[in-house]
Amino acid sequence: MRLLFYNCVLLILLPLMVIRIFLKSIKDKDYIRNFKNRFGVYNEKSKTSPVWFHAVSLGEVISSKNLVKKILEEEDVVLTVSTPTGLREAEKIYKDKVHIVYAPWDFIIFVNSFLSHFEPKALILFETEIWPTFISRSRKKKLPIILSNARLSKSSYKRYKSLKFFFKDVFNMFSIILVQSKKHADRFESIGVNKKAIYKVGSVKFDNDSKPLFPKYQPFHDSAIQEDIILATSTHKGEDEIVVKSFVKLKKEIANLKLIIAPRHPERSISISDILRKNNIKNIILEDIPTSLNDFCNKAFKENDAILIGQTGLLNDLYQMALVSFIGGSLISKYGGHNIIEAAANECPFVVGPYMRNFEDILDTFISKDACIKLSHPDQLTSAFRKLLNDDLLRTFMIDNALNVINENQGSTKKQFKYIKNILK
Repeated sequence: MRLLFYNCVLLILLPLMVIRIFLKSIKDKDYIRNFKNRFGVYNEKSKTSPVWFHAVSLGEVISSKNLVKKILEEEDVVLTVSTPTGLREAEKIYKDKVHIVYAPWDFIIFVNSFLSHFEPKALILFETEIWPTFISRSRKKKLPIILSNARLSKSSYKRYKSLKFFFKDVFNMFSIILVQSKKHADRFESIGVNKKAIYKVGSVKFDNDSKPLFPKYQPFHDSAIQEDIILATSTHKGEDEIVVKSFVKLKKEIANLKLIIAPRHPERSISISDILRKNNIKNIILEDIPTSLNDFCNKAFKENDAILIGQTGLLNDLYQMALVSFIGGSLISKYGGHNIIEAAANECPFVVGPYMRNFEDILDTFISKDACIKLSHPDQLTSAFRKLLNDDLLRTFMIDNALNVINENQGSTKKQFKYIKNILK
C-alpha cells in the first residue's frame, strides 16, 4: 500500500517532472537527449544479463569509476545516470565498454520496462540513491540489491528516520549495504536496517587514480610569467560572486594574481563571465581542450586576469596549475559540497565553505590532520586565501598532511568489489 501511494504521488507529479526537464534543456540540450529513457524506453540491449549500476550525476560517476571498471572485468554493466553532466562524463570514461543511459523515473511502469528490456542480474545503487520502486521491483525479480559506498548525511538521516515507517522495509530489501564509516553504519542501523547486512569498508573516493590529460606543469608561480593562481572548482550560482569579490580584494594586494573558475555546470560560464566583466576583470572562456592547457593558460593570462572553464574533465590538470583552491558547493547549504580528494591528490591546498554534508566524514579526517581550511562563514574566504597565498610553509604543510590522509584511507574499491563479487556468485 505504501509503495502504491508513493507511485500515485509520482503519477500526479509527472507533468511537473516533464516540464522541469524541458526547462532545464533550455540551458543544456542534453537534458532531452534520449528523453524516452526516463519513461523506461531504450534501444540498446546487452547481449548478456548486465549488472545495473546507478550513479546519479557527475560526482558519483567519477567517484565510482574504479569500482565499475573492476566489475567490468567479470560482468557487463548498464550504467544509469540522471543528469547530462553525469551522462557526458560516463561517455568519456567508458566509451562503448558500458551501456550508458538515463535512469527511468522511479514509477512502477517505467522501472518494469527498464527491467524487462535489460534483464539485469543485480542492482547496485551508489551512495545515497534510495529509490523505492527501483529497489522493490528488483527485489520482486529476486535480484541482489547492493548499496555501495553508502552514507547518510545528517539531513538525510533525519529525513529517513522521520519516514522510518516507510523506508525501513525499503532498506531491508538490500542484500548488503557497504558503508563508508562507523558513523554511517550506526545511522543505517538506527533507521531499522539489519545490522548483519551492514559492512564498514571506507570510501572509494580515496582510490581515485585520475591522471592529468597533459604532462605535469611547471607551476605558474615558478615560471617566467610569475602567476599566482586561485582556482575555484565545481561552483554553483551564488558562489561565483563571492569568489570574484575575494579575488578583486586580493588582486589589489598581489598584482600577479590570476583566477580560474571551473563551474559545476559548464554552461554557466557565460553568466560568470558577465559577473567578472561587471567587476572590471578581463576574462576568457575555455570551451575546447587545447593541445596544451598549460600553453593556453600562459597565453590567455597575458591579456586576461581570469579564465572560465566551459567543459568538464580538466580538474586534475587545473589543480596542478593552481597555488590554492576553493571547492564549490560548500558556501550554499542546499548543495552540500563536492569532492575534496582530487585537490588533495594533486597537491593543491584547498578551502571549503561551511556546508560539506556530502563529504562529512572525509572532511572531518582532513580537518583533524590540519590538511585543509574550513570556513565558518563565506565572508572568511578572502582571509583564508590570503593566509595560504602568503605562507609557503603552510601550503607545504597542508599538502603533506593531505597526502598522508589519502594514503592512510585507500583500498575501499578492492574491499567493496570483493563483497559485490560474492553476492553476484
